[in-house]
Amino acid sequence: MPALQDNPEQLLESVNRRLAEMLPTEPLELTTGAAESMTDQLWVWGVLGGKDVGKSTLINALAGSDIVDCGGHPGEGTFMPAAYLAPSDLGSLQARLSHLGKLAVTFHADAPESMHSLVLVDLPDFDSVYHDHAEQVRRVASALDGIIWVTTPKKIGDLRAIREIQQILKDRTNFVYVVNKMDWLLGQTAGPPLEELARASNALSLQIAESDPDGRQARSFLVSARHRAADAILQAIARSRDLSDAERLVASGDGLGAAVKRLASDFEELKRALTTAPTCEAAASNKRANLAYQVRTEAVRLLEHHQPDSVLARLNRVIDDEVIDEVAGRCFPHVYCQRLLGQINGDRRLFAEWSTQLFNRRISRWPLLGLIAWPVALVGWLLGGLRSVLPAAVPAEHDDPFRFDGLSLEERVEGFVAGIQAELAGVSRRVDIEMPETRDLVRMFRTDVTALADQQREAVIAPMLNRKPAVIGRLVRWLIPVGVLLWFPLVQPLTAGLLELWNDGLRPSLELALTVVNALSAHNVLVGLGVAILILAALAAAVYSRAVRDAFSAVDRLRSAEPELASEPLTAALTHTVRRPLETVRDKLADLVDTLKRFAE
Repeated sequence: MPALQDNPEQLLESVNRRLAEMLPTEPLELTTGAAESMTDQLWVWGVLGGKDVGKSTLINALAGSDIVDCGGHPGEGTFMPAAYLAPSDLGSLQARLSHLGKLAVTFHADAPESMHSLVLVDLPDFDSVYHDHAEQVRRVASALDGIIWVTTPKKIGDLRAIREIQQILKDRTNFVYVVNKMDWLLGQTAGPPLEELARASNALSLQIAESDPDGRQARSFLVSARHRAADAILQAIARSRDLSDAERLVASGDGLGAAVKRLASDFEELKRALTTAPTCEAAASNKRANLAYQVRTEAVRLLEHHQPDSVLARLNRVIDDEVIDEVAGRCFPHVYCQRLLGQINGDRRLFAEWSTQLFNRRISRWPLLGLIAWPVALVGWLLGGLRSVLPAAVPAEHDDPFRFDGLSLEERVEGFVAGIQAELAGVSRRVDIEMPETRDLVRMFRTDVTALADQQREAVIAPMLNRKPAVIGRLVRWLIPVGVLLWFPLVQPLTAGLLELWNDGLRPSLELALTVVNALSAHNVLVGLGVAILILAALAAAVYSRAVRDAFSAVDRLRSAEPELASEPLTAALTHTVRRPLETVRDKLADLVDTLKRFAE
């Protein structure tokens, strides 16, 4: 058992209240008071038993004076707790019993000071108003340090007494069992006295065993509280047999003398055990044992009353055995999630979009080529929108891309929540679990689909968009456009004119100038520029063609992804959202159960 806190009773009360709120059940009425008993130096014994078992006589015998008015007849029994103590202990006892509230307890603070720190509480008997008296005993017993259970040879083994002993939450080492009026038994029996004592002792042992299944040690005594001393007991036996000479009883040789000495010795031992004040360490140890026994017993009662283990096991099965994922798989199958992403990331739209992005990114790396690229891009965009570019996609059932097989997204989410609640059948009737609102789950799912579609597009197209040419590729991209643009309108005509002049021989500088001017005439420049533009346009078309081919390949890769890669990310947020309140309840309940089980060990 874990180390007890300053007031474990408060912890049990808190656990009891929280379990009652969570499950919900009625809170269990717990027995408390053992913690209060540790705040004073008193050693309080409760004297308990049936009517006419001699409790008052025993109290007087232990106190050494007549502090209880026994009267001359049995009377009506004890109807309310009565405490007998020394005057100096009155304040401490009243403080200890203050938690009992309106329960009436009479205080008789006129015992001799030899009883200092020792309190004897006469408890209501069980032979009068049984249920009312039993309730009083259970309430008062929580504040006691020990129990003196008094019975007689006639009442040993009383089933009601056994049941009541089991209800008193005291460590059994702080129980004392007393069989009183043993002089009556020896006076009435004709058998061997020692055998009668043995039978009574065996019957008491059976009662102790029935009262405490754990079999802890408990002290037991066979006494005659009214007569106590051996001579007085013999005189009482003689009177019961109508004999005048008690010595003749001893001389009979049937063992009566030994039996009487046993009764007198048991009483002396009982008085010594009860009236000798324990040391502070021993008293504290006994009180801690009572508190531990009470806490352990009440923890077991709480587990049996609220039965949280069954609820906890069911929650664990639903959460840990991936039942939620299975329900999500039924409501949002792989084919649905893949088709949904396909609807959002339409093939033709993606093809046109990616073709344009790839072309723009790649053409931006070609100097001067972008001047003529935009018309080509416009033509490509128009081609990308034609149905002849890619096979027509399967038309959706409705305009809503989230509808599939006749079910809307709202209906699928409602089915998902209903499936989880069906798995929690039995638990949901006991535990108040706030499931997420359907509209919130629908909104979240739509957002997740959009985000996942964006992620899939980014994962496929980003490597292509971010691919950079090598050094040679960058050099080629600079040389080709500039060379083509300079060669045809300028370099080629000028070179042709100079070569023709060279072929005819060198002429005067004027003719050379005229030749250069004619070679660079507007006609020649414009024709060369047109040829250069055509070549650059063909180059841009090649770049666009490569972009179209790569876009087509990217669309194909996106569509060839495994269906599980689409469904698992989409349903992960749903399952996490639904699992979260279940885990919250499970964790809170598990903490409470663990606390009770630690105390119950």
